[in-house]
Amino acid sequence: MTGSPLLHLALDTGSPTVSVALARGGSVVAERSVAMDRSSVLLLSLVQEVLTEGGAQLSELAGIAALRGPGSFTGLRIGLATVLGLHQALGVPATALETLRALALAAGSGAGPRTVIAVVDALRGDWTAQAFVSDPAVFPPRPVGEAVLISGADLPSLASGSPCIVTGFGVSRLAELPGWPADLALVEAGPLAGAAARLAADPATVWDPSLLTAPLYARPPAVTTPRARRTAQPALS
Repeated sequence: MTGSPLLHLALDTGSPTVSVALARGGSVVAERSVAMDRSSVLLLSLVQEVLTEGGAQLSELAGIAALRGPGSFTGLRIGLATVLGLHQALGVPATALETLRALALAAGSGAGPRTVIAVVDALRGDWTAQAFVSDPAVFPPRPVGEAVLISGADLPSLASGSPCIVTGFGVSRLAELPGWPADLALVEAGPLAGAAARLAADPATVWDPSLLTAPLYARPPAVTTPRARRTAQPALS
């Protein structure tokens, strides 16, 4: 119906908690989540459940978005491939959004401006992290610099001003690190699809389906490029 609030569907399959959410006019109206180990079997069922609860059809969507990472290698690809398939089959606008942005938005802004350091576990004691300024008067949170790969012990160096929080899945264990600042709060992340759906509804969102084939991983692939083989030189007579 002309003039009706726009509908946006969002998926997050690269986090420990996999989630799907539907937003109408930028407000989340339905959301479902499961543990990652069940996501490949239940993902399309979750999509159908949120559409049914929201009284929507896939063909009515103004756009579908998937979080592109950093996150689980296999998990990310499941969500990105699902959204790409829906885009190609239905012609619905589609794109991929950064997980760190969704983490910063999901953490909330509190009573006033604050710094939010969004992190994703990159294993081996490292985290992919990016700082954001979160302000209840400004949407969405504004990034401060680029995402970096940093050790857990060095994460406090990204804190700028006070108050400041660190948010992500599994961040509570950072408190066990020697010298962790007592005033740097740790906020465990929950399902991110709701935040992703709100980001998708932002008029500034770029609807670029090519991003669905460009996942972001927590660290560069642990591979090396093979060296070129040297051609044997003919023996001199």
